[in-house]
Amino acid sequence: MLDTLGLLDRFLWLRAKLRLPVLSVFTYHRIAEPSDVAELDPGVAEVSAREFEEQLAVIKTHCTVVSLRDVRLLAKGRKPPPNPVMVAFDDGYRDNHDVALPLLKRAGVTATFFIATDYPDSGRLYWWDRVALLMHRCRRPRVDIAYPATLMLEPLRDPIAAATRVCRAIKRTSGLDIERLWDELERATGVSIDLCEERALAARTIMDWKQIAALRRAGMDVQSHSHRHRVLQTLSPEEATRDLSRSRRVLSEVLSEAVHAVAYPVGYSLCGAFHRAVREAGFELGFTNNSGLCVLSSFDPLNFPRVAMDRGQIGALFKLKLLIGQRPGSRAAP
Repeated sequence: MLDTLGLLDRFLWLRAKLRLPVLSVFTYHRIAEPSDVAELDPGVAEVSAREFEEQLAVIKTHCTVVSLRDVRLLAKGRKPPPNPVMVAFDDGYRDNHDVALPLLKRAGVTATFFIATDYPDSGRLYWWDRVALLMHRCRRPRVDIAYPATLMLEPLRDPIAAATRVCRAIKRTSGLDIERLWDELERATGVSIDLCEERALAARTIMDWKQIAALRRAGMDVQSHSHRHRVLQTLSPEEATRDLSRSRRVLSEVLSEAVHAVAYPVGYSLCGAFHRAVREAGFELGFTNNSGLCVLSSFDPLNFPRVAMDRGQIGALFKLKLLIGQRPGSRAAP
């Protein structure tokens, strides 16, 4: 109704005119239809190519696209342009290169790609996709696991819900033993993944280093999403520093340039020793997720808020998200 009356466009125009110090950073993972994801995690396919193209058109009409360099300057006190928006992608899915990059180039939009550096060319799936694959292939009506938490699952009835519960436990388990996790899940589900198949799936799903370098050559920014994509608070501060430092070093060597920013896996805010770990690893900026708009007059450069995307947000819903950071009724950060 607001959009029909033209009020959303008017509010966006007014905010641009007033130069309000508000930065919107939108986080994407995959540009795909849920059906394209098959047995992997459908939750990271937040937008189709058509929806993404529509969203870019709205951004170009109402906002000023900012690069990572621009955001670094904003963090140092530069006056923001009208309605600044930064577009970001996490993880490093191959459709970022194959689908998103051509759409970004066509729209004239610069995006920042945060890469989990342990995965390109490794032949391994992201851990959440591996969990989803095991649950989708399980043919047991009930699965009891004891690690990383005691859980009773029903993957045959609802594989997505089962995978979600396992991933939630992984995100909360300090000192996670990843090999023990796979042994436990394969024992409980009766499913194992052949190494050759995993390599083929990973090659189709995850960008390799040549594709990541191609993003940079196309004028996009490439930054860190940690090395192993572990929730930093589940590591010790010393482990977090080592992981982040390794990721920054790998990216610097591949890109032949300095790396200044990291998007935290899962996106929780950091404080205390973990806040210091990011500094010690050499990062100037740290990005959280599903945390809203950034008010540039009062923010922590190592806890930049971002807006998490989800499906169906086009037209009026996307304009509303530009204005308030989330649509009414959307869930808070996990």
